[in-house]
Amino acid sequence: MWDAMINYGMQSGIGVFGLLFMMLLGTAIYGVRWVVTMNNEREQRYISVIEKQAESLKSLHEAQRDIKEIKEYIYSNKR
Repeated sequence: MWDAMINYGMQSGIGVFGLLFMMLLGTAIYGVRWVVTMNNEREQRYISVIEKQAESLKSLHEAQRDIKEIKEYIYSNKR
């Protein structure tokens, strides 16, 4: 990729500063793509963690309901 950009810059006669600008632009574009890719991967990990936590909360709710039923059974037998 860089070789093609340098060759294009030399052939078109844009000069040293034009070539440096093209390289800077190419680096910026590559950097933005890399950041977007990393953000997407991180967001997928966050989503999976949130889904796991939601499943854990469902299990906790079921355990609380079972404990409440046990307490009600124990208190009803004491009377």
